[in-house]
Amino acid sequence: MKIKNLVIISLILLVYSCEKENPAKAPEIKAGDYKNMIINYFDTTLAGGYHCPKTLNIDLDNDGVDDFQLESEIWGSPGMGHIPVSAIKCLHNSAKLLGDFTYDTLFVNRDTLIQEGAYSGTWEKYLINNYTCNRIEQNDSILLITPVFELTILERDQPIRKSETYVSDTLTLISGPRGNWPVFVGVSGDTTIYEYNVSYNDCRVFPLEQIVFLGVELNNDRLGWIKLTIFDYYKVMLLESGIQK
Repeated sequence: MKIKNLVIISLILLVYSCEKENPAKAPEIKAGDYKNMIINYFDTTLAGGYHCPKTLNIDLDNDGVDDFQLESEIWGSPGMGHIPVSAIKCLHNSAKLLGDFTYDTLFVNRDTLIQEGAYSGTWEKYLINNYTCNRIEQNDSILLITPVFELTILERDQPIRKSETYVSDTLTLISGPRGNWPVFVGVSGDTTIYEYNVSYNDCRVFPLEQIVFLGVELNNDRLGWIKLTIFDYYKVMLLESGIQK
């Protein structure tokens, strides 16, 4: 009987010891929390070039496995111009970003510009299509409604909860507007007609030149954050990261 009791006591002590060594992670933290967190300091600015992307990997818990990747690039063409863009990528399925499933509503605003042509007595007429997620005029029509996952942009001390939505994906942080060369449509009398399209890429507007936080989840049980700021759409300054120990 004594031996049996000793075995039971030993098992209880072992379970208690394991619980102390592996305490349950807090179900909620705040953006910018330092307590009981693994903190990494970067103070690094990422700036890609024209069709020359640059990347920076983040190993949140310093286990030798990279969890997230920031990317900066300027892409485009002579017709579209230079389009700066920055993005974040989850490098494995256990690295996830905080956000919410929502919808992007794309509107089209139609405008007309008439100006003198290259030769005396001639005119040029431009049919301009502006594609934007915000109505420019009240009568702008809805072109497309698309389901998307939108990142949650946090300020310091805002809550990051386990109960919220996280996904593992590659997501654009922000992208500059995109145009194209005017396309010849035809001639009417003394007027040459062109069509010109502009995409404002403003469905998900990341606050520029502001320090913000992205909420993250690692291995389905550890909450954390990435602290950064963006300039000129593509210059990403990574400041710090934190993840529960």
